[in-house]
This record gives sequence, structure tokens and C-alpha cells, in this order.
Amino acid sequence: MDAYGHLRVLISLIIGLAITRLLSGLSRRLQEPVQTDWMHAQVVWSVVVLLNAVHFWWWEFSLRFITDWNFWLYVFILSYASLFFLMSTLLFPDNVQERAESEAFFIRRRQVFFSIFAASFAFDLVDTLIKGVQHFQSLGVWYVARLAGGATIALIAMRVRSSRKLTWLGVLWLCVNIVWITALYSELL
Repeated sequence: MDAYGHLRVLISLIIGLAITRLLSGLSRRLQEPVQTDWMHAQVVWSVVVLLNAVHFWWWEFSLRFITDWNFWLYVFILSYASLFFLMSTLLFPDNVQERAESEAFFIRRRQVFFSIFAASFAFDLVDTLIKGVQHFQSLGVWYVARLAGGATIALIAMRVRSSRKLTWLGVLWLCVNIVWITALYSELL
């Protein structure tokens, strides 16, 4: 197995854990809708992280073109993948028994969640540069605008206490991301 194939397996495990946690949490919300009425921030941000995790998996397909691998590059890529798992654990924590309490937990821990969310954009930039300057340039100015927009939303969300405002920030980011992904990735790179 080549270096990319080996890394692909580890990325798949980590992202698979994040996706499983998000889908399990969302399915629990569907199973108990009465207990979780009017709690939309957690659901919206779960969909955001789910889309971002799937997008990350697609995005990392470009790693197959890298020929010179080292341990620290492996650690970096695995750390980047781990951010999605960490965000999923903050959306659906282990020790919260009441489903209604899980959104309150998310609101209380929003600074940590959105710090990790913001860090994912820094990781994204470094990851893109690892793939080469030509790859970075091929993404255009909208790539940098997307990174800045995501980081800005994260910084705003860290200060917002309202579940409603967090929900709308999530909807805004989800729309931006859907447009970005649709416009840029109509085919596998």
C-alpha cells in the first residue's frame, strides 16, 4: 500500500466516527421530537459539520498527487480530520442524558466548538498549500474569501448566546458552503 492509501484508511476511520456520531445524534433528535422542539442550533450545526466532514473527505482525494510523505505531514492530515470528530462530540456529548440538555451543552461549550471550527479554516489553508501553489491558485480568490468568511462566522458565534442567532449563522454558513461546493466540485479532482 502506498503512503496515500495508508493515510486514506486512517482518515476514513476518523471521519467515519465523526459522521456516525452526527447521524446517530440527529436520529435521536428525530426519535424524540417533543423533547427537543425549538432547539435548532444543534441540528443546523450538526448538518454543517456533516457536510464539512463529507467535503473534507472529498477534498483530501487530491492528496493522492503528493509523492513525498513524512511523519509530520501524516500527523497534520490526521489532526485536521480529528477536528471533525471533536466538533461532533461537542454537538452530541457522551454524558448528557436528556436530549433537550444536549443543545444547552452545545450553547455552553460554543466557544470551544467555534474555536475548533475556526481552526479548521487554518488547517484548510495549510492543507491546500501542501497540495501545491498551483492547487491553491486554481481555487481562486473565492477560496480565500470562504476561509475568511468561515473564520468570521466562527468568531461571531463565539460571542453569541442566543440559540436563534446561532441557528441563523449556521444556516448562512450552510448556504455559503453548498454554493461553494456545488460551484467548485462538480467532478472528482
